[in-house]
Amino acid sequence: MLDDALVHRDYSIHTEGMPIQILMFDDRMEIHNPGGIYGRLKIDQLGKMQPDTHNPVLATALEVLGVTENRYSNDPKGESRKTVSMVQDNIAYLYDLLAFCKIPRTRKEICDHLGLSSISYTMQVYIMPLVEQGLIKLTIPDKPRSPRQLYYS
Repeated sequence: MLDDALVHRDYSIHTEGMPIQILMFDDRMEIHNPGGIYGRLKIDQLGKMQPDTHNPVLATALEVLGVTENRYSNDPKGESRKTVSMVQDNIAYLYDLLAFCKIPRTRKEICDHLGLSSISYTMQVYIMPLVEQGLIKLTIPDKPRSPRQLYYS
């Protein structure tokens, strides 16, 4: 549910500065998301057909982070304010990392850019999941462990 709010949110200039609101009640939780229905989906089709993905990169990021199983199962793994905060922080890292890797980068450059000290941690937590999802590519794909390997988006 919260991951849907992030994925299907309108991030255009028209909703700039408008946050996703999470309202907690004794008997329910409501999520108010800026923006309207996206794509070909009409109001009478809600819940009856799969909506178009408004933010496919974000959907993939949530899959990589393990917040959702996949974009079509609609099965969130965690629904709390802490989860939303963690996802937003990690998504910021993801977008920043993908932008940084427009130019091919070394493992060390990526580690330094993220402000991390462990290259192996950076590879395991950030780089390899993105490589597996096809968001980051290798300059020497037939030698993934090459010391001359560079990573680019």
